[in-house]
Amino acid sequence: MTSHRAFTAAVAAAFLAVSLTACSTSPTDGAQRIDVPEESAAPTPEATTEEATAPQDAAAGGMEGALAERDAFLEAQQQPLDGTALVAKTPEQTELISQQRAYVESQGGTWNADAESITLALALDACETSILNGHAVDVEVFRAHVTSSPLISAVSGGDPQAIEGALSIMVFGTGFICPADAPQWESAWSETGGVY
Repeated sequence: MTSHRAFTAAVAAAFLAVSLTACSTSPTDGAQRIDVPEESAAPTPEATTEEATAPQDAAAGGMEGALAERDAFLEAQQQPLDGTALVAKTPEQTELISQQRAYVESQGGTWNADAESITLALALDACETSILNGHAVDVEVFRAHVTSSPLISAVSGGDPQAIEGALSIMVFGTGFICPADAPQWESAWSETGGVY
């Protein structure tokens, strides 16, 4: 029986064109900021103009900071945003690809450029989501990422086993690309129990 990661790598070639277009042309697709609490239905006392604008200014500054961090992250990763195939360029990306390739081949799978591109795209997309959520990834953020990601959708074709394979690659990849956030991705994935 082949593993989820090997299965996903094999399926990736068929979905590469769609998935890279979905991920790379609009880098914030699939990433949502979810850490803002819903407004309560209870009436609240009216705030002064100064009090009312302070939280909005802080939220705007926080999002501006997140967007600036995201832009710096994307630049540091040295990957094209025009839909062309991704190839490992940084030492962390190279190590991720080396280990993922060894794993796929040890399971009897065949490694190719499409598998490399998909592996990098899944990890980079998750790390971008971490940044845009203030490095706070919980079950809700994880589920929102999975259900809204055009990349995961394209790679998996909606097949539950392929979704799990893509998530395995994604979570594994965060350990290389954004290692400080990886434990949160691993924990949230475990907590979902496969329900997205």
